[in-house]
Amino acid sequence: MNEIDKLEKNNRIREKGKQTRLKRKKQVCRVFRVKIDFSHLNRQQKSQLKMLFTEAKWLYNDALAFTNKNNINDYDYKTKIVQILDKNRNIVEREIKYLGSQMKQSVIKEIKNNLKSLSVSKRKKRKIGRLKYKSDFRSIDLQQYGVTYKFYDKNHIKLQNIKG
Repeated sequence: MNEIDKLEKNNRIREKGKQTRLKRKKQVCRVFRVKIDFSHLNRQQKSQLKMLFTEAKWLYNDALAFTNKNNINDYDYKTKIVQILDKNRNIVEREIKYLGSQMKQSVIKEIKNNLKSLSVSKRKKRKIGRLKYKSDFRSIDLQQYGVTYKFYDKNHIKLQNIKG
């Protein structure tokens, strides 16, 4: 590559960077907190939503059990089978059907953020415990509009892997 080609390439990169910065100035970050009105859902949608949050709990607890002996970054969130404890404290394998890949990533990301905040607290000489297993899961971050969720209108939202 000669000197003229390098300058042209650098100018193209510079222009693309300017375009990107201009585009990002116009973007607005928004967070939506959505509540589900179960009275407007059919029986299938209710069961799928219940299983979605149940599977999130299973994944969270499985990943937390994995972190007892390993690093959380080594956890394979792409797995379809998780190990849980039943009411008699026996290990049972369950399949994840309704939890999408980005939802799985957000559950793992939540564990990482919690571990990071515990680490900061420990460095500040505060007395800390460890992360506890969850008995219920109430919120899931939906990361990508158009993939994990879509707004149909003011009152309707479509979630990934949930029918209707």
